[in-house]
Amino acid sequence: MFTADMIAPCGLDCSLCSRALQKDRPCPGCNGPDENKPEFCAKRCGIILCEKRKQKGYRFCDECPDFPCTDVMEKENRYTTRYPIYESPLQNIRDIRKMGMEAFLTREREQMSCRECGSPVCVHDGICSGCGKQYGKPAG
Repeated sequence: MFTADMIAPCGLDCSLCSRALQKDRPCPGCNGPDENKPEFCAKRCGIILCEKRKQKGYRFCDECPDFPCTDVMEKENRYTTRYPIYESPLQNIRDIRKMGMEAFLTREREQMSCRECGSPVCVHDGICSGCGKQYGKPAG
């Protein structure tokens, strides 16, 4: 967890996704193979399917002249308002550019790990993947 390959092109940290944190057949993240990915992530996500990103080889969406596109803004709005743990894909990209990937990952590990057991806290439900402690407000 908390590795560069788990940072999606939009800036989301896939390490914090409920599917990546499951014990049985965890999702490999947006940059990984489609096996074990949720159907949306593998076959419907406009960011992963973006032909411009694929053709130009953009690692992050901010390299694209159309940034931020509708797909990126939808992801930003959803992750900054809908879930109990706040995560801003756009801010993550800005921070990676400013701090560098390693410093960003160190900060992510410090901020997004359980204070009780050190396991990652799921952005979708705010529950520690290790001990079950609730962080943030419950989703709903």
